[in-house]
Amino acid sequence: MEQNGQDVCLFSRRRMELTGISEVDSFTDGQITVTSELGMIAVEGKNLKIESFNTEHGTLKINGEFDSFYYYSRPDTDGKKGIFSKLFR
Repeated sequence: MEQNGQDVCLFSRRRMELTGISEVDSFTDGQITVTSELGMIAVEGKNLKIESFNTEHGTLKINGEFDSFYYYSRPDTDGKKGIFSKLFR
């Protein structure tokens, strides 16, 4: 992928274009999850369809009726302990 960072453009709640995307992790007609340069992203809505995904440029285009868009972290899979496990040894 050529670019650094990430952009999100939403057009009339019917079309979304994202840059900085490295991978589409999962998709249904109600939710699409992707990995971006700035973290995991979930897009939720109705009748969601991936119009195009260019892995070389890291661009993703989605059509549908969008309800929400948010960043989140992957569950810790490296064996590192979270803050609560450190507090309650």
